[in-house]
Amino acid sequence: MAARRVNRNRRWRLAAALVVSLIASACGGGDDEQPSPAAGTSAPAVESAAAEPADSTPAPGETAATTEPAEGGAQTEEDQELLVAPVDTTTTTPPDAGTEEAAASGTEEDVSTTEAGEPDTRRGGTLRVAVLAEGDGLNPAANNFSGPVYVTAFSLFDPLTYYDTQGNWVPFLAESWTKIGDGTQWQMRLREGIRFHDGTELDADDVVATFNAQLADPALSVAFKPGFDADEPIVKIDEYTVQYKGVRPAGRLPIAFTSQLGMIMPSEWLEQAASDPTLNQMPVGTGPFMIESRILDERTVLVRNPDYWAADMIDIFLDRIEIEPITDNTVAAQRLIAGELDLVVVSGADAILTLREAADQGVRTVENQRSEETLMILNSASQVFSDIRARKALTFATDQDLYLELIRQGTSQAAHTMFHPDLVWRNPDVVQETNMPERAGPLVAAHCADFGAHCTDGRIDMRVGIPGPSVEADRTVDLLVATWGEFFNLETKVAHVNELIVDIVLGNFDAALAFTFGAVDPDNDAIFMECGSIGFIALNFARYCDPERDELLYEQRRIGDLDRRVEIWHRIQELNRDSYTYIFLAHDNWTIGVRDNVQNLCGQIGPTGDQLFCNNQGRIWLNQLWLS
Repeated sequence: MAARRVNRNRRWRLAAALVVSLIASACGGGDDEQPSPAAGTSAPAVESAAAEPADSTPAPGETAATTEPAEGGAQTEEDQELLVAPVDTTTTTPPDAGTEEAAASGTEEDVSTTEAGEPDTRRGGTLRVAVLAEGDGLNPAANNFSGPVYVTAFSLFDPLTYYDTQGNWVPFLAESWTKIGDGTQWQMRLREGIRFHDGTELDADDVVATFNAQLADPALSVAFKPGFDADEPIVKIDEYTVQYKGVRPAGRLPIAFTSQLGMIMPSEWLEQAASDPTLNQMPVGTGPFMIESRILDERTVLVRNPDYWAADMIDIFLDRIEIEPITDNTVAAQRLIAGELDLVVVSGADAILTLREAADQGVRTVENQRSEETLMILNSASQVFSDIRARKALTFATDQDLYLELIRQGTSQAAHTMFHPDLVWRNPDVVQETNMPERAGPLVAAHCADFGAHCTDGRIDMRVGIPGPSVEADRTVDLLVATWGEFFNLETKVAHVNELIVDIVLGNFDAALAFTFGAVDPDNDAIFMECGSIGFIALNFARYCDPERDELLYEQRRIGDLDRRVEIWHRIQELNRDSYTYIFLAHDNWTIGVRDNVQNLCGQIGPTGDQLFCNNQGRIWLNQLWLS
């Protein structure tokens, strides 16, 4: 494919907010065309040995500029070939924290990962971690995992597959995947000898039981149930092999199992948890750490699994990990600088600036500016926004420039659509129609003339949800009231992220501030747009059905032609723009801040020896860190 290039002079500095990422999508759809592997997006279409990448095409991680980050984290190289996967962008390190090569690489990995002493000098210790939010539970078959929950979950559960640094999926618990025929069905074979924390062996019965439990869950099933055969979605082939049966061909089904869907529980434990939901707080997984104690909304303590199945392939050094939710990003950053924490995951502008300014105090960061967007989602099924005139008016009335200045404080780049400008998927011709208040008034007047019950004093009444509580949330409310208030009467609610997610999926708001899209492979973002994701519980948060968009989503899912997939996603962005269901505000910056005693942050590897994707929307693996 011809190299697509982008001018990087427009990059501003960074930031963002929270995550609304419930679960990866499952099967796809289309005709019988046989897919071929695409760079950075899929592993082989035939049985795959984990260690061998299927692609010889240069991977996205290899095309990134390796110049030293400029002030504010932006790289200064004029032109850069566009990327397929949203790999990490910048790293800041204190003086003498690592080699020149490490500082220029755009990743956090220090060469001391493999050279800093003998293993016995790296073993032991307690890692203290802060995340943005808590989950309602840790059972991947019963609880919704938002982004912050994955920081805990990846230590408790190994997924069936995950992403390498190039954005390709690689097997983890799975030994191999085999596409059957056109990809409507796939076989997955487990590694043998894997044991859960309770000592029982992982087998096909556990995979079937977990998948069926996820299908039966009212919320989780919305994400993937429509893509699988209603009568027989999964079949046990033998003790270690299962076959997934979809309703349409899928060229990259294994990427659906890189997250919650790919985390397996013991079948016997699932039966117990079904009758005793308190067990959801203390799950039994296959990961290198186990739960010692957990106080919801306060602290979760993990201890090293002494019988970890992959211990001969993956070194686990820490004895304990203590994780606590801190909803105020800045408080978390300040506690890290004070030495009360070792690692924080943040996305607020104040926190990011605070961490950057502490580089001379033994703090370093790994930032990913490409892996999510902050946006307002408009509920097209609500009484107000079922009228496109109201959606247009809100878009025109949005002062994106002021949002970036006052809320992001110059740390985030404006977003006009899903996908960062560095990504090949981005349609450069899509420009959002914000900062046009003069066009909002006539539309509001026309709406109120036709729907007087929706309006008070000539302004449209609307309900708005904002994630919080935090200083940034309060500022956002003030800004929205000030800029939208001429045309809209706002009933605002600042809610904890888990509460807000429930309200969003139930359609309880006219508009809600969310943080979504930006998956390693955009195929996993299709679930947020498919017509089949609309129901009483909807992961298509805008509740907007577009049959043309659905057909395009299904086509790109089944094929491997990267050029055609890019064309499709460009068209999807045009359809989204024309529907006025999203008001994009900023490209997010998920930032991992660590003390200088934390080593190997982005040096995590899987059982195949592949280095794993680091900082995927703030989802960081803690398993192979050590303290110096």
